[in-house]
Order: sequence, then structure tokens, then C-alpha cells
Amino acid sequence: MSLKLVKTLWGVLEAGDTAKWDALFARIKAEGFEAVEAITLTWRMDSQLFLSLLRKHGLSLVCQIHTTGGSINEETGEYEYCTSNKLNDHVVSFVSLATEAAALKPVLINSHSGHDSWGSGDKAVDFLEKALETEAILGIPIVHETHRQRLFFSPYSAAELLANKKLEKLKINADLSHWCCVCEHLFDHTDPRDDFWLGTLQAVAAHCGFVHCRVGHAEGPQVPEPDAPEWAKEVDTHFEWWRFIWSAMCKRGDSVIWSEPEFGPPPYLQTLPYTQAP
Repeated sequence: MSLKLVKTLWGVLEAGDTAKWDALFARIKAEGFEAVEAITLTWRMDSQLFLSLLRKHGLSLVCQIHTTGGSINEETGEYEYCTSNKLNDHVVSFVSLATEAAALKPVLINSHSGHDSWGSGDKAVDFLEKALETEAILGIPIVHETHRQRLFFSPYSAAELLANKKLEKLKINADLSHWCCVCEHLFDHTDPRDDFWLGTLQAVAAHCGFVHCRVGHAEGPQVPEPDAPEWAKEVDTHFEWWRFIWSAMCKRGDSVIWSEPEFGPPPYLQTLPYTQAP
């Protein structure tokens, strides 16, 4: 088993300037990363240059896609992350974005999939069945992130979906920091209120194909400073969860485990009022 680290390009200023990619990828490789994770806006800037420079520096690619998102709104200039709650819109978007991403030959595709309003009902299952069909056609592993506003936003609906026999081949990206924020709680299987948690974590591990390693807390998806002693409990708890998942992936025979240390920019990163300084 080999644990390989992925560097997110989220919040990396040089990622928005093609002239800086060469030096950026050289630095990322020197820091010990084996791959980068990029959204559509990044690779669309110049996909041929992007891929050639990744090859030059020995870096693999993880493509991140956002169903019904992925572009800049021409009127507002803002990034469009999720623009619909309609099933068909998300299915069409997923197939298109996944097909585009697969052409880049990534090691995997990380999808922010569907809409949280679907819960674990028929819409969610229908979408994920179509996603599995698309994954089989494309031949690239696709994971679905446990992200807010998306299908796997909550541990409760996620557990129901992962228990569905129709979805036994489904793979997820475990970013458990989101669940701490959604449920306003740091889960602990020894707490009687959390008697569901061990079973949920086992289901996550059984379906996990990627891990986003960010530390969340009861009031947000990212602690302000992971090294600060006041966040030691959150850090230790998240590491316990990650080790549990990694161990399960190792036991089932995964030869490579992709994991991504993540600490996001504003508004995930706290800033001062008025100045917006970190």
C-alpha cells in the first residue's frame, strides 16, 4: 500500500496564471506531492500546456467537477458552483463534465454531485445510478465528495445511500470536516448520541476512494489554526477517522491511497472585518 499526497490548487494564486505553472508544479513536486487536484476553470485555460507540465514534473491529476457549475457568470463575474436543483440538469451536467475530465486521463475524478434537497430519495438514487453507468463507460474512477449543498452533505442521508444495494459500487471522497459543520458536532462513537457513527464510518471506509484531510469543527468546516492547542481535540479526532479509513482501504487491497491535505482560502480561512486580512 502506498499513501500518495495530492496538492489542491484551490486558493493557489499561481494556478490562475499559465506562465507560473512550470515553477508551481516544480515546487509542488519538491514538497512531496504526487498529484494536483484542479477544477475545470484551471485546465480549460490551456489543457495541453497543463498536462505537458504535469508530465514534466511527474505529477498525476485529480479532476474536480461541480455538477451544474464549473464556469464564470458573465454578468456577475462570480464562479457558478451549483445553479440548479433539478435532477435532469445535474445528470446532463455530470455526464458532460465527467466526459471532459476523463479526456485528460486523471487518476480519478472527484465530483461535487447533485443537490442536498434530494436527501436519500429516488432523485438521489437515480442520479447516482446514472453516475455509475457513466463511470463504467469512461473507465476512470469517480468519487463523490461528502460536501455541503451536495448529495452527501449529511452523515445520515449518506449512510442510507451507501446502504442501498443499487449503489454498492459507488465510491466517495471522504471530507468529514463538512459533516462536523452541518451537524454542529464532533462525532464520537463512545457518546450515546453517536451510536450510529461507527457504522457510518465503516460504510464511508468501505466506499472510500479518496480522502480530503481538512479538520472541521462544530461551528465550521475548517479550524482556524490546526497547530493551535485549542484545536487539538478536533485534529486528533480527524486523524483517528482518517487512519480508520486508510486501514480499511489497505485491508481491502488498495495498492494506492490518494489523500489530500487541505486548508482553504477565505472564506474558509478566517479574516479580519473590513480589511479582509487573514
